[in-house]
Amino acid sequence: MSKHPGNAAAMVRQRKKDSNNKRGAVLATLEAMERTRSPITVAEVARLAGVSPWLVRQEPLLDEVRKAQKRHATGSVTSPETTKSTTGSLQVERDLLRQENQRLRHELQRHQRRISELLGDQIDGTDAHSQSLRVQELTDQNAILSKQTSERTQELHHAQQQVAALSSDLQAAHSVNRSLMTELNRPERTRPGRT
Repeated sequence: MSKHPGNAAAMVRQRKKDSNNKRGAVLATLEAMERTRSPITVAEVARLAGVSPWLVRQEPLLDEVRKAQKRHATGSVTSPETTKSTTGSLQVERDLLRQENQRLRHELQRHQRRISELLGDQIDGTDAHSQSLRVQELTDQNAILSKQTSERTQELHHAQQQVAALSSDLQAAHSVNRSLMTELNRPERTRPGRT
């Protein structure tokens, strides 16, 4: 909450007053241009009123400009000088619009680059110090993983040796078991040591 609510209210009142003054200047300029039969364009109205062309393009001022242009076009036959002046004014307005569009495009690109840089720094840490820290971190992780891989490989080799030793023991046990089973399954008369 603001400590000085009176200041904020005064600023709002002053902005409204300035806005009303600018709008009044535009309307007065339109009237004067209609009286003198001057060609009416947004750029010319803005120039004569001393305001931004952007303001003149806002409603309801743009509607007033269009009405004045319509009245100007249907009021009487235009002379070649007026047509030439209107064409010149339109060319000036077109050039001003191109310049304004170019400026806005450059500003947009600049903002997009800055946003990209900020997001990149936040996501990737693209500055040199952050990159070197990240490289060191990845190198350390790689060394740990390599060591773990080597240990697991040794454990696997040891386990394979144990399996091979146990397999030969198991084969020997199977062989002994078979001979015992064969001995047990012989008829008593044929067993050695019996008569």
